[in-house]
Order: sequence, then C-alpha cells, then structure tokens
Amino acid sequence: MLPGQMIRLLLVLVVATSGAARAQNCERPSGASAQGVAGLSDEARLAFLSKLLAEESVRSHNWTLAWGAIYAGLGIGQLALMPLFTREEQPDWYWGAAGTGVGLAFTLLGRPEVLEAGPLYAKKASTVTPEDRCALIAEGERMLGSGAEAELGGFAWYLHVGNVLFNVGLSLILGLGYDHWRGAIINFAVGTAIGEANILSAPAHLISGWKRYQKGGSPEAVSVHVIPTAGPGLGVLLTF
Repeated sequence: MLPGQMIRLLLVLVVATSGAARAQNCERPSGASAQGVAGLSDEARLAFLSKLLAEESVRSHNWTLAWGAIYAGLGIGQLALMPLFTREEQPDWYWGAAGTGVGLAFTLLGRPEVLEAGPLYAKKASTVTPEDRCALIAEGERMLGSGAEAELGGFAWYLHVGNVLFNVGLSLILGLGYDHWRGAIINFAVGTAIGEANILSAPAHLISGWKRYQKGGSPEAVSVHVIPTAGPGLGVLLTF
C-alpha cells in the first residue's frame, strides 16, 4: 500500500472513530431503551434535557405566581370584607382567610427543584465543554427523573384526602364552635374546590418527558393517564 493511501485510510478511521464517539459517549440511564431520547447522540440528549427543564421551570414559575396571587387575593379580600359584617358573622371570614393562608404557604414552600435549577441547567448546557458533557447529561437525567417522580407524587391520593380533611376541619370549627353551619358548608365547598384546582393544575410535563427520554414516543397535546399512587388506589392525570 502506498504511503498516500495509508494516510487516507488512517484519516478515514480517525474521522469514523471520532464521529462514533461524538454520537454517543455518555452512559444511558438504567432502564432506557434505544427508542427513547436516551438512545440518541449526546448532543441530542443534552438539547432535549436543557429545553424540557427550562420550559418546565417557566411553567412552574407561572403556576406558583398565579396560585400565590389567587390565595393572597382571596385572603386579603376576605379580611377586607370582614369589617362590613356583624361581629357574629365575622368568624366565617377570618377562618376562611386562615384557610387560604395555609394554601398560600403550601404553594410557596412546595416549589419544585426545576423552578430554580432549570434555567441554570440550560445556561450550563449552552457553554459545556466536551469533557464535561457526560457529567452534565447525568445531572440533567437526575433532575428529570426526580422531577418526574415529584410531579407524580403531587397527584397522590393522600393529597386529595388531606385537602378534603383540612376543609372539613375548618368547617367543623365554624359549625361546632360558632353554630355557623351555613358558613361551614360554603367554606367547605369553596375551599375544597380551590384546593383540588390547585393540585390538578400543577405542571406535569416532566412525567411524560421522562417517559419519552427512556422509552420514546411522541408528545401528546392532551393526554389522560391512570397512574398508580403511593399506597392503595389509582390517580387520574391530565396533561396538556
């Protein structure tokens, strides 16, 4: 073989080897299949993780702001209206405000990791070096997997039960403590409905995103899933 031919052959081998390395150097997560995003190139995996986590951060931020404003508005509104009623009627209003205060606390204190970490991850992904790419992909996979698990837990049956029991407790305070059974019924109905809306409207795109990452499949505009929950029972998950 002529020297020129040997050089060309070596160049072809180097290019092919480097191309294969660029295609996928980083280890797949446990349980992932070749049909999922995890089976694509490292660049595609990182782009998927970066985009999904950043977008879910925006959704979580908007959800937190919206529900924070709803609960704060309801609480302030009830306290503002309370002086317009007789002293006998006022307990209905300040106990209602107390209930919205608890809802506000849970909304603000239960913020998911992705809310703060998503934009930071996207920023790191845009400037990552080849040497650090695998570590960043592994970090994104951890965030996606744990975020999906946390979102799934946000629809657990015991949260719905807790919402009902909390509002039952407030209603019994009004009913048994003040003999305000009409106000108790109103507070129970409104409080339970608002609590359920809060739970069911929480962002849940990491759940389907983790499934796509591991197993593949196209994203759906609207989907309904029956999901297992911790303990006995099933949950219904609606995603947009």
